[in-house]
Amino acid sequence: MSWVVALAFTALALPVLAARALGGRPPNPCPMLAALAPVATLPAVAGLVIAATATSRLTVLLAFPAITLVAWQMPPLSRIRHSAAPQPISAFDRQGALCLRVLSLNVQAGSVDPAIVLSNLERYKVNVLALQELSQETVHRLANAGVTDLLPFCHLDPRPGSTGTGLWARWPLVPLSPVPDLIAAAPRARIDLPAGRTLTLTAVHPIAPVSGQDRRWEEELMLIRSTLAQTDGPQVVAGDFNASRDHRPFRDLLAAGFLDCADVAQKRSWPGFTWPVGHAFPPVMRLDHVLVQRAGATVRESRVVRVPGSDHRGVLAVVELQ
Repeated sequence: MSWVVALAFTALALPVLAARALGGRPPNPCPMLAALAPVATLPAVAGLVIAATATSRLTVLLAFPAITLVAWQMPPLSRIRHSAAPQPISAFDRQGALCLRVLSLNVQAGSVDPAIVLSNLERYKVNVLALQELSQETVHRLANAGVTDLLPFCHLDPRPGSTGTGLWARWPLVPLSPVPDLIAAAPRARIDLPAGRTLTLTAVHPIAPVSGQDRRWEEELMLIRSTLAQTDGPQVVAGDFNASRDHRPFRDLLAAGFLDCADVAQKRSWPGFTWPVGHAFPPVMRLDHVLVQRAGATVRESRVVRVPGSDHRGVLAVVELQ
């Protein structure tokens, strides 16, 4: 009867495999199923292992879905190294390269204690902060906690509920037009660097593909991609994208010239899942990202940051821009 069990395990993974193969595009349940590709890998592999104890023909048959799902989830293994404790890094090295230490965090409509945010800023030597689900009350609480002592410049668009977003930085920020037509705020700002160089920062929080919003979700990811493609110079984009590499719209965004720091960092935690948090089981997907433009960037480190009070883990990226 082991072959029956093997087939049952693999059958659990097949709808997710199909949704992911189709790109995770609308209509639902395709986007939601594709997001579960990391979870579906487990029953697919279990089915393959059980089949190996039954018949060789069944093993060959079930190897395809298992290997395909594993391949979709695996990064370049040669790059995986566990991150050591971060060391202080100056903003500019002798060659004039800018080192950004970017922290992105969904504060769950102000549920996160500002003191915890400040503690992480100090611990990881953060010089750029992007917060999603930012309310005006949270802005006041962060200010009272001393965020401007560490990051004195900001460009904020706080809103009620879960649609506010904000940027803080060590350097002066020149406000730019936001990503247009998104439900949640998507502020953008420019940092003027030495020798006439500039860097564009963007913080995003596209809507989740649930509750009939799947087509709107795809449209918002396309709007983000279009805005970034029309921007000259180096860029860093951070936020809760409500999307992963298992969604074609997010892979299309990366294909426009961006790298996900969690995929390419020289030192990183893997697999870097960020959602959901606060349950009996660990996070099962990576929805939060820090992206950098492919040209001229070296990603030194990427790690997830546990922040009590949020249903997401934060993402820290250390990026060197030449």
